[in-house]
Amino acid sequence: MPVASSSRTSRKHRRAPSSDIEEEGPSQPQQPHDDVEMDDEDEQPRRSRKSVKKEKKRAQKDSDGEDIPEEEEEDLPVPILGNQPLDRSQAAKVHAIAGDWAIIRDKVHRVGYGYITEVATSIAEFTEGEKAQKALTQVDNLMLELLDAEYEFTAHEKALDDIHQRLARNEKIEGVAHVYGHKVQELLETYKHRTTRQKYAKNDQYQKFKQAIYEVQHPDVAMPPLTDLIPREDGDDSDDDDDVQIGGVTQDYKCPLTLTILVDPLTSRVCGHSYSAAAIREYLGSSRNMKKECPATGCKKEISLAVLESNKELAKRAREAARRERAREEDSGDEEVIE
Repeated sequence: MPVASSSRTSRKHRRAPSSDIEEEGPSQPQQPHDDVEMDDEDEQPRRSRKSVKKEKKRAQKDSDGEDIPEEEEEDLPVPILGNQPLDRSQAAKVHAIAGDWAIIRDKVHRVGYGYITEVATSIAEFTEGEKAQKALTQVDNLMLELLDAEYEFTAHEKALDDIHQRLARNEKIEGVAHVYGHKVQELLETYKHRTTRQKYAKNDQYQKFKQAIYEVQHPDVAMPPLTDLIPREDGDDSDDDDDVQIGGVTQDYKCPLTLTILVDPLTSRVCGHSYSAAAIREYLGSSRNMKKECPATGCKKEISLAVLESNKELAKRAREAARRERAREEDSGDEEVIE
């Protein structure tokens, strides 16, 4: 890094307020030019890491004569609002920051959920007995930790949404940093005191996680309500409460038109049913907006090509289901030969 000249250093000292000098300690006798270099090094920790990075890049550019592209850093959207009063004119800014939290929350956690679910299904399929149960318990704990981490992001998002709603109602908020921090802590504290069922029984990601494991362990059997898989704790509703009995569904990976495993599935935004891409396109015809009744048994909704979207996650699960079905058939054939 280039060394500051003595004239530059003297200007810096002339600008420094006397109060700052007193806080740093007793004044030192003026040192020769070599000591100025030491003073600059002492000041390094007080500069931000971004400033140091930029200076290093400038030094690199000077030595090589080429531009060095700056690395992109992804920071959490911590609102830099200070404690100044906020009014309705800042509502859009607060809403945008809340949206940033939602985007990062989704980006960070969705991939993790997929990886953990894949690991769990592999353990359920290829490991048996006590070893499998122990491994699945460990993976389940990882899943719960990831869900808890996501809620921390959600708490920040909700706190900012609350501030946005208040500003939209034309409220003036004093000490916004305190209001924001207090709301986040309040939400996290409330979450911390919930029971396991209250935290996870109605969580879509946990439902999918458990469903994926259950499909491997119990093919063609409907998974019971998630509350049946989570032990009841003090504070939970009674097991007889109809409101908490959610579940009991079997994932069907067959196309309602071909009655075979889904291939490149397209899912309807209208009714949620899925179909093999080639079959549903042939059924609906070439017109994008031509509507026909959904071919799924019992569904009376009308669909068109315009309301269908590719479902890569379902396609992957369908391939895995088909592979497991082939493996079961092969195992069954081997057993018959042995008999």
